[in-house]
Amino acid sequence: MLSLSLVLTTALLAGPSSGPDLAPARLGAVVRRYLAAYSGAEYAHGSASALHRIPAWARKYNVNCSACHTPAVPRLNEQGIRFKWAGYRMPDEIGEDVEVGKVQNYLAGGASVEYEYDKTQGTPTNTSAFSLSSVSVFYAGPFGRNFSGFLELEHGADNEIERIGQLSALWGKEGRYGGLRLGQMHYLAEWGVAGFDRAIGINAPLPIEEPITGATPFTLGEHQLGLEAFYVQGANRFSAQVLNGVNAEGMGAGADQDTRKDFLVTDQILIDSAGSGIQGVAYYGTIRGLDASAPDAASHYWRLGLTANKIISDFELLGAVIYGKDTDLPVGGASGFTSAENKGLGWWASGQYTLDRAAETPLTLFGRYEYLDPDTDAPDNANRRFVLGAVLPLNVPQYLRWAVEYHRDAPQGGALKTNNVITQIWLNF
Repeated sequence: MLSLSLVLTTALLAGPSSGPDLAPARLGAVVRRYLAAYSGAEYAHGSASALHRIPAWARKYNVNCSACHTPAVPRLNEQGIRFKWAGYRMPDEIGEDVEVGKVQNYLAGGASVEYEYDKTQGTPTNTSAFSLSSVSVFYAGPFGRNFSGFLELEHGADNEIERIGQLSALWGKEGRYGGLRLGQMHYLAEWGVAGFDRAIGINAPLPIEEPITGATPFTLGEHQLGLEAFYVQGANRFSAQVLNGVNAEGMGAGADQDTRKDFLVTDQILIDSAGSGIQGVAYYGTIRGLDASAPDAASHYWRLGLTANKIISDFELLGAVIYGKDTDLPVGGASGFTSAENKGLGWWASGQYTLDRAAETPLTLFGRYEYLDPDTDAPDNANRRFVLGAVLPLNVPQYLRWAVEYHRDAPQGGALKTNNVITQIWLNF
């Protein structure tokens, strides 16, 4: 699938932090911290989300996008992760009043054009097409002393409208604070560290974008409605969430159809100044309607995940594993389930190398191996994906990004292999 994705993110965002201008001393401290940490040594589905890919936040502090995204947008470094944790403000600004004085500091828009090519071995069928994959408008940033918000409307290639809207509140000080986050949001994927951050390339790994098990259509990449309580102390962010969950089609954006809720607990830990981290997650959910003949029958599912990455100079190594277990499945009905239990396993490992991290537009090469087995009790039904790619910011500030990604699917059991190539350009303002 060769996908040329031209993303025009017309982002007019950057608001005054405290009063009309950022104090020069604080700005200098921000820049010095960035240079010390990142000079020379050291973010729906499918394509990476527009979330946090907002140059206006860089304009607000008069720094390049690479101050929060290293080695390239949308991947977050330590500064970017802490900025996100603190509600789109610098951690040392927690508790200071923020006035929404300039609309261009918060208003943004974007569009994405794609060209896709797909080749399946053993068949004469190839596909190739251009499409307008998304058009987005969003308004985001901190306001008042304790609040921040993120609002996004995205019109997709299939004419569907995707909504993201969240309100956050936090209290405390730089080294120790807690708060709440409410709305329809990225509750885990694209909101964590290591494997739960956005992939540097174009597509997220299979265990994020596809169901871990074959019985329950739940994906970790799906947006959900819910409430999160979080606490940050130093380099650790712990959170607990109550979520609506997903329906029988795997969608989490609509109204909940019953009184049962899903629950998630996750812990993120930054382990160095380069942005390396560890994250664990436990998710328990309930789903109804897997059997059309018994729409009120409830099934349950567990998801357990662990991810870690380590950045050493220009290299990064990353690994992640997600285990899934479904219980109380409807056996013998219209669903066709032959067992009341289904277990699945997904994992991936990746490595990347930035040729010259000190350069204004560094080229990064990456590779990834992905594995997804939706039924560990059944033989030869896993999919294996091999990924290679490159990412290059094209200008400074980094409002323009080019990426190319190749992946080959090699399913077990004799299924046909596929070869896909994606190339993508983002333009941000």
